[in-house]
Amino acid sequence: MAESRFAGRLMRCGSFVTGNLALVSLAIVAAGCGRGGVGATAVGVLAIDGRPAPAGIQIDFQPLRSGGSTSTGITDARGKYQLFFTAVRKGVMPGECQVRLSFTDSPSPTGIPTVPEQLKGLRLPEIYRGDRSPLIRTVKPGHNTIDIEIDTTAEPTKTH
Repeated sequence: MAESRFAGRLMRCGSFVTGNLALVSLAIVAAGCGRGGVGATAVGVLAIDGRPAPAGIQIDFQPLRSGGSTSTGITDARGKYQLFFTAVRKGVMPGECQVRLSFTDSPSPTGIPTVPEQLKGLRLPEIYRGDRSPLIRTVKPGHNTIDIEIDTTAEPTKTH
């Protein structure tokens, strides 16, 4: 008899925990999906010295307001990019963003990252690579086309 009361309590406790876990899981999923409501997407073309950038340049949009998530895109062979929060979730935080450029590494047979062939010899000034990048772009809610032009021969200045 004592065993059946204990089993009954355990089952009720198990139902309570299972029900709460289901609610917590649903809340986490909803919060993750809710971030899709950020309301901004962005595509564009990166041009270097008047020509479309080669494939493989990483473009990061870092919101200037605190707490914003960085969005990243990679140029294709025509310099086009699209921004993503994650590998599968398109989007970018609306507002002022600092734009940072860098090369992406390609895996090699030895496991050591190498610069892709199309990027060898490309001159990308250091100023565009880090948190001192002078490139600032405004992202508006909705869909944005944000083309970026850099001149590797000129002294960089803050651009909007």
